[in-house]
Amino acid sequence: MNGVINIYKEKNCTSFHAVAKLRWITGEQKIGHTGTLDPDATGVLPICLGKATKLVDFLMDTDKVYKAELLLGRSTDTLDKSGKVLEEMSYEKLRTKVGSAEAIEKAILSFVGEIEQLPPMYSAVKVDGVKLVDAARKGREIERTPRKVKIYKITDIKVDSRLDRATFTVRCSKGTYIRTLCEDIGKALGVPACMGDLERTESSGLGIDTAITLAQAEELAKEGKLDKFIIPTDRFLTKYPPLTVRDWAVRRLAQGNQMNPPDFVKGQKLGEKGKYRIYDEMGNFYALYYYDRKAGCYKCEKMFFGA
Repeated sequence: MNGVINIYKEKNCTSFHAVAKLRWITGEQKIGHTGTLDPDATGVLPICLGKATKLVDFLMDTDKVYKAELLLGRSTDTLDKSGKVLEEMSYEKLRTKVGSAEAIEKAILSFVGEIEQLPPMYSAVKVDGVKLVDAARKGREIERTPRKVKIYKITDIKVDSRLDRATFTVRCSKGTYIRTLCEDIGKALGVPACMGDLERTESSGLGIDTAITLAQAEELAKEGKLDKFIIPTDRFLTKYPPLTVRDWAVRRLAQGNQMNPPDFVKGQKLGEKGKYRIYDEMGNFYALYYYDRKAGCYKCEKMFFGA
């Protein structure tokens, strides 16, 4: 079983559990997800199966879209509503400090662009080989280095009339922590803040509209229909132009050998830069190749054929 399945991760389910459950459902041992979601978060979790696990690095580099809830007036150790409350501000003081819905919206929008974030202690990031979350659970604080991320846009901002809650949709680069973003928005307003609910609505170019739950995946597998929800590997590499090799060159292609111009079907435009999706004459996808200008041939970047 090869390809990508778009799972909708529900609350109280870890990304690890989702992978383990899908491994049991499909019987496929080679499985990997394309970006962790916190247990309390919901939404799109693309999972690669079989040969498509070689896509994981490509897909993790893609932008993400989240629908987030910002809670103003309290901060927690985990930076979300599930954590231990560290600071709480009275409602009267909060309203006085924040001032207006316009001020909250302005603070939210001020984070659009390239920003620096400090990874939260309750995260899977490793520092000197130690997972921050493991250290946090032992009560240790580890020195962290801010990381650059990019907030491409923030839309659909809605501020509650009480001024203690707001929701918004954010498109961001990989590695962005929405929990940290919420805390930083609070700091910009001069009040404690944390994240409430979080739903990832897009990842790896896949949206909620094509996602299925683990329960649905299990039922579809029992009915022998799960294959219809598995997206072919090459669908995620369409930004690279396709090239087709002649039948007699397929054996060398399958072994990851270099491909020379005569190996390709005539009539194709053979580029001399960038990467290419390589197919046989039956339309079967094999690999991603790149052109080596110095050698004057095409070399294998990533092989998706075989084991």
